[in-house]
Amino acid sequence: MPQRYYGAKDLATIEKFNKELLGEPNKDDCGIIDQFVILYRTSVYDTETNMYGEASQGKTYKQGIKLPCIVNAEDFDFNYDDFGADNRQNVSFAFQRAYLVESDIRPDIGDILKWNEGYFEIKNYNENQLVGGDPTKSHSIVVQAHLTRMPTTNLEEYRGF
Repeated sequence: MPQRYYGAKDLATIEKFNKELLGEPNKDDCGIIDQFVILYRTSVYDTETNMYGEASQGKTYKQGIKLPCIVNAEDFDFNYDDFGADNRQNVSFAFQRAYLVESDIRPDIGDILKWNEGYFEIKNYNENQLVGGDPTKSHSIVVQAHLTRMPTTNLEEYRGF
């Protein structure tokens, strides 16, 4: 059945423009925005738990995946208390849904994103940017994340002083 507004050609054109803007790391790194993050998915089966179901040794993560996105970062917020300075930052990462579907990837709450030499844990997930208000035509996936401490990620060797 032909659609009056936002047909298949329109959606294909929107996706084409977005791929040109964001770039595709599978093919080459030449996009206009050229901003990438590395997604580390939580490996539930490899994470060892204690008798209470807690990951006492920390979570285990799968190999990182490079993804194009648009990043909207808040300023750092520094908190000074008895234990010293602590920095916090909230960041919003917007991914093109069509690219994630092609790559068979979906960021979930608890996954880690590496961006700007920091590790951000996903705390919220939204998929409500609809083309033409049609719920079957979701355009993007936006995740909210917060800066997490490096020793809690177990992704890199960490040396405390």
